[in-house]
Amino acid sequence: MQWPLCVATVLVIIFPTCDPQFPQMMDTPRVYDSLLLANILMERPVEGPSIRKECRMLNSTEYQRIVRAINAAKADTRVHPNVHDAFSYLHAHPEVNRGAHGGPAFLPYHRVLIFLYEKLLRIYDRGVSLCYWDTTVEPENMAWSAVWTPELFGNVQGHVNTGFARGWVTPLGPLQREGAAQGRPMTDTDVAIILSRNRLGEISMPAASVEANVELMHNYVHTYVGGIMGQVETAAYDPIFWFHHSYVDCLYERFRRRQKRNGIEPMRDWPVEHGDSAHAPFAPMRIGSLRNIDGAQDFFSNEIVRCEPLPRCRSDRQCGEYMRCDRRRRKCISDTLRPANQVGGMWDSVDNLVSSLWQSRLSALNDPLAESSFGFGGVFQQPELFQFQRTPSRTRDRNTRARLRSLG
Repeated sequence: MQWPLCVATVLVIIFPTCDPQFPQMMDTPRVYDSLLLANILMERPVEGPSIRKECRMLNSTEYQRIVRAINAAKADTRVHPNVHDAFSYLHAHPEVNRGAHGGPAFLPYHRVLIFLYEKLLRIYDRGVSLCYWDTTVEPENMAWSAVWTPELFGNVQGHVNTGFARGWVTPLGPLQREGAAQGRPMTDTDVAIILSRNRLGEISMPAASVEANVELMHNYVHTYVGGIMGQVETAAYDPIFWFHHSYVDCLYERFRRRQKRNGIEPMRDWPVEHGDSAHAPFAPMRIGSLRNIDGAQDFFSNEIVRCEPLPRCRSDRQCGEYMRCDRRRRKCISDTLRPANQVGGMWDSVDNLVSSLWQSRLSALNDPLAESSFGFGGVFQQPELFQFQRTPSRTRDRNTRARLRSLG
């Protein structure tokens, strides 16, 4: 009688029952299930506005509420393979995301995606709001930023084994990153140029100039994190994706508010030159019954998006636990892990020179005419990774809908 007990104990230790994400069991999500999930989320009531703060400005309780909700979605297997990855597959599937990249639907599409993702998190915590990751405060050396510590996003090199996503397995294998191999964070200059433009077409592919192209700047951040985050078809499986796009959406909101101050109505601003037909204003978004133009509705500005900017600081106390105040620029920055022997004295006097050299090097790595500048890592030229599944039987359809309804 003791041997079966010993064997069972060993199995429980090796394979804990609370973690269903075994590599051999992590299959590709089914697009039909993902689309049903999106429809269910559409029907859920709006639980109030999204109060977005920079992730590093949250106190530990606020941040833990967000990551607990994310992990709850990752562990919830009522949808195959889990709720988090089933929803993320909407961004991964080459048919569903046809209007997501490469044109003016980029910002409205991702606005809707973020809105629904936050609805998903509110299944597990009705009062939670996403935070955003402002990469304009990142230092020239990635290792100096506290964002890659176990307390925040976890390690940025290799398999993710620290932070709240440690040990995650995605449909493509273990969650992994390849930080700073290419790409770069966004900069204050990037943001200033984007906000200096007046029309959506001036900051969107295909017509935007390189320096004002918000999608291109966002691509650089994807490749800066690298790994799963650095590929269009896989990026949303890394939870950093949602923090990054929360910031991009806040930038979109700033742009829209400037438009209104200048007498421009965002919903009437769709560019005539929109490139692919998937980016036409009334082309289907492929999420529910929405059209691309629906992501530009004032509903989001009036009812949902509330982005709290970083303070113009005078002291470190204003910058939270993970950043410090650059008093010269009155800006919170995230180089708090910079080695002590490189702080003060001569280092500070040449800091601007080093930053300039760093930006020049990154500009060379991110030649906008090179393949790596578009589609994160050029994946638009790669074969499709996934295919639509056949329409399920009526029995399976009913079972899937029943499981999805239970999420509400």
